[in-house]
Amino acid sequence: MKILYALQGTGNGHVSRARDLVPRFAKHADVDVLISGAASTIDLGFPVKYHKYGLAMVYNAKGGVSYWKSLWSNKLITFFKDVWYLKVKDYDLVVVDFEPITSYACKFKGVTALQISHQAAYWSDHSPRPQRRVLHWEWVLKYMSPAVYKIGFHFQPYDRFVLPPIIRREVRNLVPSKGESILVYLPSYAGDELAAFFAQFPGQKFEIFTTTTSQVHAQNITLQQPSVAQFLQAISKCKAVICGAGFETPAEALHLGKPLLVIPIEGQYEQTCNAAALALLGIPVVPILSMDYSHIIEQFITLEEGMSIRFPDYADILVQQIIRNVENGFDYDDISSLQVW
Repeated sequence: MKILYALQGTGNGHVSRARDLVPRFAKHADVDVLISGAASTIDLGFPVKYHKYGLAMVYNAKGGVSYWKSLWSNKLITFFKDVWYLKVKDYDLVVVDFEPITSYACKFKGVTALQISHQAAYWSDHSPRPQRRVLHWEWVLKYMSPAVYKIGFHFQPYDRFVLPPIIRREVRNLVPSKGESILVYLPSYAGDELAAFFAQFPGQKFEIFTTTTSQVHAQNITLQQPSVAQFLQAISKCKAVICGAGFETPAEALHLGKPLLVIPIEGQYEQTCNAAALALLGIPVVPILSMDYSHIIEQFITLEEGMSIRFPDYADILVQQIIRNVENGFDYDDISSLQVW
């Protein structure tokens, strides 16, 4: 069997999931990997056959989506050429983690694809949303990377095709302890912005992961370049986690029982949806990085214990079920026999 595994490289969550799932698929078949976008700072750990430009959102230094920069940075002619020339018919199974080139190549060429992603969970109206839905973002979640079959991941079992988060092996193998620093992972913000903000809480140490340098020097601030090893060490030993309202990092913090506070990227609807889901679980949410919400952060700093949700280790069983479905001609997303919640 030949498998094409395609993922977005514009978010560390997609890459973290691929690092866990691709080796599992490789036990059963020959796997080629396609990645589009280049914003991820995590090493995949295995060879990539196809590097594509893809589609991406661009953020400003304040952590919000810049619609104009996003519009001008995306190379639409290149995108359509990549869709046209990608040989998806060469594969027995195409697995897509919210990667648009492969999705539309399959759609236009009559190839059945399986979407396995967090975004797939939003095909269900039961997945939490903010009070005000944004219709064009609802369209993006559903149609930026369409597929015939879909399996979604979320914090709770909102629908029959929604499974728990895939917690990568490196995180499962950690033995968490409680240190003095709060881990800060807000990659859409500039390093100067983060350092200046958290320097205003001198009684608490912060370990900030950022790709940009800072001119702010404060005794309570440590800046780290993102890397798998450094991040794993930090999340294992940290006192708490402050991060964006993505999916994988909050899920990992919950799995490790770390106190968690999320700050969704301004204008990023998926993160607003995730924040709504986390708020329902009792996780504090700050809408933007501003001292207007310092009272929430100060209260969070005093937390001694965090919510703990030990998500099950079922990735091998999921991959085996998908392979059986393909080999037996069943619906690729038939996970009715999996008992994981």
